[in-house]
Amino acid sequence: MTLRRLRALTAGESHGQALLGILEGLPAGVPLTAALIDRDLARRQQGYGRGGRMRIEQDAAEILAGVRFGETLGSPLGLLIRNRDWENWTERMSPLPGGPDPKPVQVPRPGHTDLAGALKYGRTADLRDILERASARETAMRVALGAAARALLRELGIQVGSYVRSIGNADADAAADVAPELLRDDAEALALRADQTETRALTAAGSARLVEAIQEAQRRRDTLGGVVEVVATGVPPGLGSHVHADRKLDGRLGGALLSIQAIKAVEIGDGIRGGRAYGSETHDPIVLAADRLARTSNRAGGLEGGVTNGEPVVLRAVMKPISTVPAALPSVHLGSLELVPAHVERSDTCAVPAAGVVTEAVVSLVLADAVLEALGGDTLDALRPAFARLRLAPRTRPGHVWLVGPMGAGKTEAGRRLAVLLDLPFVDLDAVVEERAGRSVTELFRAEGESRFRALEAEAVGSAAKGPAAVVGTGGGVVVGEPAWRTMRASGVVLGLAARPETLLQRLGAGTASRPLLSGDARAALETLLRDRRHLYRRADLTLDTDGLDLDQVAGALVGLLRTLQGPLVRPGATP
Repeated sequence: MTLRRLRALTAGESHGQALLGILEGLPAGVPLTAALIDRDLARRQQGYGRGGRMRIEQDAAEILAGVRFGETLGSPLGLLIRNRDWENWTERMSPLPGGPDPKPVQVPRPGHTDLAGALKYGRTADLRDILERASARETAMRVALGAAARALLRELGIQVGSYVRSIGNADADAAADVAPELLRDDAEALALRADQTETRALTAAGSARLVEAIQEAQRRRDTLGGVVEVVATGVPPGLGSHVHADRKLDGRLGGALLSIQAIKAVEIGDGIRGGRAYGSETHDPIVLAADRLARTSNRAGGLEGGVTNGEPVVLRAVMKPISTVPAALPSVHLGSLELVPAHVERSDTCAVPAAGVVTEAVVSLVLADAVLEALGGDTLDALRPAFARLRLAPRTRPGHVWLVGPMGAGKTEAGRRLAVLLDLPFVDLDAVVEERAGRSVTELFRAEGESRFRALEAEAVGSAAKGPAAVVGTGGGVVVGEPAWRTMRASGVVLGLAARPETLLQRLGAGTASRPLLSGDARAALETLLRDRRHLYRRADLTLDTDGLDLDQVAGALVGLLRTLQGPLVRPGATP
């Protein structure tokens, strides 16, 4: 796997003390916790057909460097995953002088790196010197490093997910047939749906077919491979490049997927089908819809000429059957040179479900690398506006202008003035919620709770996005919902308003009494809200500090910010 702006290194053997990982090049300010990494590590260990090792290991990442108070520092990220099985191998895998191993492995497995690696490194006396590092155990650390890259992508609105398309000759259901909206808009939700079945198929019926195939392999004392589809949504146009072969993103993604143990083939979009079809049946027509350039299909899989085109990136990775076949294949003992059955290690019948999580990790690393290559940025905050310009590049008008920020920042009053300057309608999201609920926000909180309010707020965001372009003043908590972020980014520009706590309280004045989340000590409650939502407010494409500005000055400054984000298709003087 070749990266240009990031550098990812792993070390460690399958039965050694631990796996080590270093990821260099992440910008400062990315929210990252061990719990976030552990979520993907746990997903990697699931799946029907896994072997006994998964009952031993309960992978957890320890962050050794590069993170402070839950945010990356811009310095190298250092991770460690301990191998619980190490206690059973302390003598045979000791780094201290000694040996030889009383149980050397001298019979290579067909399909494994055993023989090729031993011949390369001269380790034919004991193949364990090769198989320990060649083991797919190494992918646990790649999943951990990929989770850090995914954290960066998530902050920008890119989601990566996967599901199992087939195992052996058994086909599961395709996302295009059973979850087209998730395939287009939310790859992480697609992956979470897959996680609900034991084979990571998208439907129970499809999973049952895959389970039956795995059970047949177990009865035959054999192994099975399959096909994983990995998808990235929210990817802007312009990542990668056509100018040199090594910068083409399709080649870099393909190389990353092929670097995963047992992955033997990769397809981008409908690439294989395209080799048997006419050009008119292969290429994706370009249309102008809702003031943006779009495609009526995505057979290219989101990549044209080595560059992303704004559609979801869709890839398929083909995994061969695991090389450790219980009904051992013929091999040769490297000591006696006699024909004998191949060596058998504890292994899986099928690891295709887990391979999907690994594909997500390497795709996340390559996409994060491509973002940083295209846009630069030593900090996440510096990266956001440049990324927004790419996201908005296909639009002929910026679309909706969403104003986010804490209560008292000026989203409503400054928003009304901004709407006048842009000659657009103004939508007060809280007022929409109140109209639908038939009661004030305060009464709604008191009678039905915050969860009911958030549900109505999410509905209001969706309905506003479907309407004509407008300036939309949101509630302070709209930033909490991931679906709201996807909707806002897909339909226009997100501008943040900020101010010091004392300024916010001064603007709210007596109105703090009607704010459900400021009950009691208003100052303490506001500071807690600002601290808890700080990283969410920072997701705005650009943020304006409104301290010392009157409402007209805020509105004028917002017009200036909007102009800096306009893409190449927006005509001079055009309003959103």
